[in-house]
Amino acid sequence: MSRTASLGQVARGAHRPAYFITKTKKRAKSSTEVSLNFPKSWVVPLSPLAYEMEARALAWLREGGVIHDAAGEEKFEKLAVAEYANWPFPTAPAEQAEVLTKFLALWIFYDDVIEEADDGQQERIYEAIAGRPETCPEGNAHLRCWWELGRAYARRMSPDWLERHARRFADWVRSVREESRAAAQFRKSGLYPNAAKHLERRALNIGMMPNIDFIEYQNGRELPESLLCDADMKQLAYLAAEVVAIINDIFGYAKDRRLNWCNLVSCLAQEFQISLEESFRWVADMHNARVRAIGLLEEKLLQKSYDRELLRGWLQGLRHVMYGFARWHAMAPRYSAVHEVAEDRLLRIRIRDF
Repeated sequence: MSRTASLGQVARGAHRPAYFITKTKKRAKSSTEVSLNFPKSWVVPLSPLAYEMEARALAWLREGGVIHDAAGEEKFEKLAVAEYANWPFPTAPAEQAEVLTKFLALWIFYDDVIEEADDGQQERIYEAIAGRPETCPEGNAHLRCWWELGRAYARRMSPDWLERHARRFADWVRSVREESRAAAQFRKSGLYPNAAKHLERRALNIGMMPNIDFIEYQNGRELPESLLCDADMKQLAYLAAEVVAIINDIFGYAKDRRLNWCNLVSCLAQEFQISLEESFRWVADMHNARVRAIGLLEEKLLQKSYDRELLRGWLQGLRHVMYGFARWHAMAPRYSAVHEVAEDRLLRIRIRDF
């Protein structure tokens, strides 16, 4: 009913006795919540460098030509870049914090580019992220910025680390294309993929593996090849990727639904014919089970004959990455911590420390 129509009805009924005039009260929505649980040992505050680094990243993206219009400015504002880069990497010294903040901000802008179409620069970007070549290659703004960042962290990291990081980033690029194909298939058929397949895909395209590399960059110490090749270490990294993918999907449900994109909450609801509220609870339980499993894997790794001081520092960095991304998702404007699960019911996602 329009506001004009409503006022007209009240005016026409003004002469009637009071007992003829009724008011319809809007029913308040009931609410419930689910918790994403993190051990207290994972909890960390935002880096005190966060907002300074955000300002530097914004100026750099403008200067590099990545942000060149009002839409780019608005997008950067909604990213909450200070928290996005500096909650997952809260102990990075100033030089590393600046590189990390620029890298993660550029990454989101580049993600949107390759979701729409192949930019034809994958090989050159691979070389740039690996810290090569020594002179800036010809290409668009993204390529030039990737090259600058690659040269910056190449001053501190070994050739093996650089190659691994570039390879993992290339894997992420390929996974984005696969996700786009899955989304196109969903829009065509109206059927979500099964939840296990969706989560497997999301664990790759969430981009956690290149972020895991940055723990060594932040800490200033690289892991030995023997540890990187350990089966428990590989399982730990994969579980961490699933944790962040689950976080992204549970906070991104409304956004994905609006964009007709696949989401773990929707996949579970369709596959198992459960309510939306129950599906949210399943997703939260999946997150919490993986956090517990990570704790067990940490103990297994520490019992082995690796450098325990090095490993403990790296494990704490991994905890911070997962927790930091959770805190960012909970406050970033592009996501939501409250979702409508029925016409008169809301569900809130809470981050709980225990």
